[in-house]
This record gives sequence, C-alpha cells and structure tokens, in this order.
Amino acid sequence: MKSLAWTSLSFIACLAACSSSSSSPVTVADSGSDAKITKSDAGDAGTKTDAKSDAKADTSVTETGPGPGIDAGVDAPVGADAPVMDAPFDATGFVAEDGGNSAVLTQPTPETWTWVPFPESSCRDGSTTGIGINFNPASPNLVIYLEGGGACFNSLSCDENPSSFGASDFPMRFPSNDAGVPADGNGILDRDNAANPVADWNFVYVPYCTGDIHAGNNPTATISGVTGTKFVGYQNVELFLQRIVPTFSQATQVLLTGVSGGGFGAAANYLHVRRAFGSVPVSLIDDSGPAMEDPYLTTCLQSENRAIWGLDSTVGADCAGHCNDPASFFLDYAKYAATLYPDQAVGLMDSTDDEVITQYFGFGAENCTTAFPMALSASTFTAGLLDFRTQLAGQPNVASFYFTGTDHTSLGDGNYYTRTAGSTLLTTWVGSILTNTATNAGP
Repeated sequence: MKSLAWTSLSFIACLAACSSSSSSPVTVADSGSDAKITKSDAGDAGTKTDAKSDAKADTSVTETGPGPGIDAGVDAPVGADAPVMDAPFDATGFVAEDGGNSAVLTQPTPETWTWVPFPESSCRDGSTTGIGINFNPASPNLVIYLEGGGACFNSLSCDENPSSFGASDFPMRFPSNDAGVPADGNGILDRDNAANPVADWNFVYVPYCTGDIHAGNNPTATISGVTGTKFVGYQNVELFLQRIVPTFSQATQVLLTGVSGGGFGAAANYLHVRRAFGSVPVSLIDDSGPAMEDPYLTTCLQSENRAIWGLDSTVGADCAGHCNDPASFFLDYAKYAATLYPDQAVGLMDSTDDEVITQYFGFGAENCTTAFPMALSASTFTAGLLDFRTQLAGQPNVASFYFTGTDHTSLGDGNYYTRTAGSTLLTTWVGSILTNTATNAGP
C-alpha cells in the first residue's frame, strides 16, 4: 500500500510524464480571426520524411467491416447501421470567434511546432489556452494527443493539478538546447524514430489545464479551499475540433490518444471526435486511463467526479442513455463506444500496479470519506484491468496492453520504444491498432 505522501509525488510525476519533447523549434501563430493555419502552405517535407516512410512498415488502414454482434449490456446499432450522430452537447456560446469550421489552420514550416491560441477557450483559472500543431504535408493522417495530468476534484488533488497553460508554457514541452538546436523527440510524437508507426503523420497537441480529464462542462463549479474550478475541457475540445476537422479534411485515418488524464480524456472524447470526423476512421489508444467499475473505481468516486465536472452533459450525453448505472458509468461508456463503432480498433494500455492511478482510485475508499486515502493494492488494480478485458472480450475491435510493474504512462517518453507486454513490443501493438489487427498483450 502506498501512503498519502506518495500521492502528491505521484501527481507531480504524472505531470512530468505527460510532456513530450520534439525535434523541432516552437513558433507562435497570431491570435485573432486571421490566425489561419493551413498545411497547404507548409512547403516541401524534404527527404527526411521520405527516408522514414521507406524505413517503416505499411500502417495503412485495413477495413475489416462490422464485427459480430455481442451483448455488451447495450443495444446500440453497429457498423453500417450506426447513425451519423448529431452533437448531443450544446456548444452554444462556445462557437469560435474566427468563424469555426471556416478557420483552417496553416503553418509556415513543415515538421515544426506552432502554438495556436484559441481566445474563446478557457483553463480552470479562466485564462485562455490553445493547441500545438506540427504538420507533415506529405501525409494526410493525423494524431490528436491529449496531454495528461492530475484530476481536480478536491483540495488535495487540485493542488497538484495545473490550472493554466498558455503560449509561454508550450516551448517547455518541446525544448531546444542552449545552442538553439532542437532536442531529440520522445514517444509517439517523435518523427526521428523509424520504429514509430505514426512518425510521419500530422500532430496536434492538446494541453491539459482544466483538471476534468478533458471532459468537463461545469464552468461554475465550487470546491472548498480551491480557487479556479472552471471545468470546461469538453468545450475546449469542441472548439479545437471546429478548426482541426476542416484543416485535415483529406485525412484518411485519425489516431486519438493521450496519457494519464489525457488517456481518460481520449476515451471520454472518442465519440465526440469520431462524430466530428464523420466517416473518417478514428482509432483510439488510452494510455493509463482505465475505465473500471465498482469496486475498483468506487461508485462514490465516479459519482463525485461526474457531478463536479458536469460529465452527464458530455460523456453521459454521448452515451445516449446507456450509462445509467452509477457503479459502472465509465465502463458502460467504454462498452457503448466500442459496440457503436466496431469498424475501428480501440486499445487500453497500463501497468498492473500503476503508481498514479492506484492512488487516484484510492480516494474512493470508505465511501469517499477517508482523510488519508491509500492506494489500491496491485492485486486489486490488476483485477480491475482484467475485469475490463473480460467485459469487452466479445468485442473484436478492443485490445489491451498490460505490462507488469508500477510505471505510469508510456506513449510520451522513451519507454514507448522499449516497453513490452509478454513478448509484444509496444510499438508493434500500436501499429496493429492502426491496422485493426490488435490483440490482447500481457497478463
């Protein structure tokens, strides 16, 4: 069992683990209505991309068609029968000032990071934020990466959670050395490692400053002892999509992913993003944001998070009436999402004793009344991971990657290239997600 003292350290470690470095310097786009970012003006991608493309195996989409019908606790339509959903989330008041869908994004130099401010967006403290864009005009495909960090739902957790993220914060995610030479990239956003199946894709980096796993809709929340409780992560994603989708209108495949709070967020926004891109295939990889049911993620903690962050109007609305059990709200959403769209692979990855998530879930002990929460045991957390696998076992498009140990997150650092689950290398498993051929790896 891990102590409360380690909880704070774990949240801090989580924040550090959620950043990624890049092989390119950062520029900042103008704000305002004419801050357009279009990859059509990005120029020649150069020989580096060509060399990497030749070095990598083909990761193009393999259409597998609708999977066999299953009883996952929902009765959603599948495959070709699934409707193109109208957005259930009311975005009134959050429409981009610069024209929404007409505001295509542009970048002057390919394979460099550019910060794009969104004046209409908001962090937890009310300050504005934006997104990072890194184009490769040689590829139509897109990675949307949601940054991680701690969840904010009480005074202790909020103390370790960033309440703002602006243009000055972004270069720290993608630093250069004292000589101005860009640092080597890490993780899934690394363009220079041929083992990365998405090295030559376009990248969008969504920072985390709302404390609500990128899924909230409660701008007037109050938490005792906490200043800055504007939970609008889902609204921010809505704003970002209004410009991301038309920018990548030629996309043939999208990978939605994230780590920790961003892993939870990627899963929570899966239907949101898939709906926005219409018929474009959207794969999902959730790194260290496991959907569990009671007793692993207790009913009281699920209900507390739902109420504070306003999830019933976001994740709950997307779930279309199939997530009514408070003991399995997040797991039922995962079931519904996987069943609704069986044509594209989704994956969950985590360690069997994740040192951060076991602490987070520990807040649910003693009906959420414990003053000094203790982490879940490794055996309990592993049981929760295996329960997720069992609950989704009948869905052929769902795969998991479980590795032993306490490490928290893998996609945002060098572990991405060395991590194994059993005999399966993580980069190989990620590639199989993209080709709809993934299977379970690890215990």
